[in-house]
Amino acid sequence: MAVYLVTYDLKAPGRNYDPVYDYLRGFIHCKGLESVWLIQTALSSLDIRDKLMSLIDSNDVIFVARLSTTWGSYRYSCANWLNEPSRSW
Repeated sequence: MAVYLVTYDLKAPGRNYDPVYDYLRGFIHCKGLESVWLIQTALSSLDIRDKLMSLIDSNDVIFVARLSTTWGSYRYSCANWLNEPSRSW
C-alpha cells in the first residue's frame, strides 16, 4: 500500500464530476483542500491516473504523486490522517 496525493483542475462548467469523486471516495482517503485528495491504495500512480482520465474531459488536468513519510504542512486538515500509526507507506 502507498499514499498518493491526487489533485485536479476540472474545467468543464456544468459537467457532472460525481464519478470522479465517487472513485476517490472508494479509497481510504482524506480530502484536505478543495481539489486535493490523499488516498491509500495498492494501485500505482499510473493506474490511478488512467482511471481518472476515463472519468474527465480532455481539457481537465490531473496530477498524481506518491508521498513519503517526509512531508510538511501548515494547518492542513489531513496532517493527523497522515500521522496515523495505521497509515501504510
